[in-house]
Amino acid sequence: MADDEDDDSKRKRGVKLGLGDFVFYSVLVGRAALFEMLTVFTCFVAVITGLFMTILLLALFQKALPALPISIALGIVFYFLTKIFLLPLVMTLGLIAAFV
Repeated sequence: MADDEDDDSKRKRGVKLGLGDFVFYSVLVGRAALFEMLTVFTCFVAVITGLFMTILLLALFQKALPALPISIALGIVFYFLTKIFLLPLVMTLGLIAAFV
């Protein structure tokens, strides 16, 4: 009986992420996939980094935090930065065969 109570208390203290959060992450990465594969990679890394930062803040503040703002903000920022700055650089380096 005591073991059941311990298991329930552990489940209540764990990190929970809703299905809606994953939908927003996948929409952002899917939108990046329509443009270029490089934006997919950078958006994916940005979303994972934002999720990691959210979990760190969750451990720091010890209270419920929304999972979307940091990850989505980083994803959107890196989407536009990649589209504006990184992709033209990679394309230019590819044209002059700097990668070979």
